[in-house]
Amino acid sequence: MSTNYTDFTQFDFSQWDFPEDRIWLHKSIVNIAWKICAFVPLIVFGLYGNFILIYLIATTRSLRSPTNLIIANMATADFFTLLICPIMFMINDFYQNYQLGSVGCKMEGFLVVVFLITAVLNLSAVSYDRLTAIVLPRESRLTLRGARIVIISTWLAGILLSLPLAIYRVYKVRVWRNFTECYCKENTKILPKYWYVLITVLVWLPLGIMLICYTAIFIKLDRYEKRVLSREHPLTVSYKRSVAKTLFIVVIVFVVLRLPFTILVVLRAKYYSTETTVDNGIQLFSYIAQYLIFVNAAVNPIIYGYSNENFRKAYYQLSWVKRRKVNREHRCFYCDFIKRKNVQSKTNVEREPRIEVTETTTKATKRLEQTTCQLYENSDHSLDQQIDGEGFI
Repeated sequence: MSTNYTDFTQFDFSQWDFPEDRIWLHKSIVNIAWKICAFVPLIVFGLYGNFILIYLIATTRSLRSPTNLIIANMATADFFTLLICPIMFMINDFYQNYQLGSVGCKMEGFLVVVFLITAVLNLSAVSYDRLTAIVLPRESRLTLRGARIVIISTWLAGILLSLPLAIYRVYKVRVWRNFTECYCKENTKILPKYWYVLITVLVWLPLGIMLICYTAIFIKLDRYEKRVLSREHPLTVSYKRSVAKTLFIVVIVFVVLRLPFTILVVLRAKYYSTETTVDNGIQLFSYIAQYLIFVNAAVNPIIYGYSNENFRKAYYQLSWVKRRKVNREHRCFYCDFIKRKNVQSKTNVEREPRIEVTETTTKATKRLEQTTCQLYENSDHSLDQQIDGEGFI
């Protein structure tokens, strides 16, 4: 199929005026402000969560397992995604002219896709490891050497698959009589097809792997409950089922946050083929679709870290978390009520020293208070982990 393509590189635009109604330089202050306000909390939250996940796995020996090393690698990719990519995205969105120059044109899309592919390939590796932990417990698990190979392979795959964005994007400058136009131009013959390959790697491939792995986990757990329930404690079976439900949430979150980006790629191809002007509705959808990709990088530490009991225990052992927890003392109304009763009981003892029953009652009440407070504070940690993995979902 032939494609009509006109080369304007030799055309002298300085003899013509750029359409005045299409010159806007930058978006309104209100538009810029609300988009910055939407991004700043997301960036701060995501950077903190991914940094803590990496820090805990690196400094806590009990968490330094093969699977958790892959999760730390995924958190590293997500960390750099949130550190670098939103800034470039907002600069491109705020200004009419391309502000990042020739180097930025080559590196912008390349870096974004490297980080996204690396993270999603690690996510697929974790899904498969969960499959072997629950469905195939007798199979050989991932070793430290295997984890290192997976980590190196995911970064190499991310770099290789992202190279077309560095090769087939070119920074252009057109000097009109009344305006200097700067833009980053994509090769419209190759990159539209490449984007379909990209969404396959970023969305459909990991989604297929997760669906296969998690479906097998659900089937295994159903059979497990029927055959082993009489030989194993019911709490164990119930806990493993809750793990599978958590894994199912992972799939739902992945679909919700990645599907709009898939639709955006299809729409981009449509506009490339028809050469129609992008309207405001498509621009807004493009912003939302790419914003959700960054949301995915920010919530991964919650799904793969904080939802796990081992991670929470390690997190609460951090010095600054301990200090904050002490400063923000938990208020238990029942405990306060018991303390007031203690004060009244002590007063009665001083007034009536001959009544020994009051002293005994006070000691019993203290024990009741301590027991009640401990049960209230530790109720979320009463169920031990039973899965054959390291505990990360």
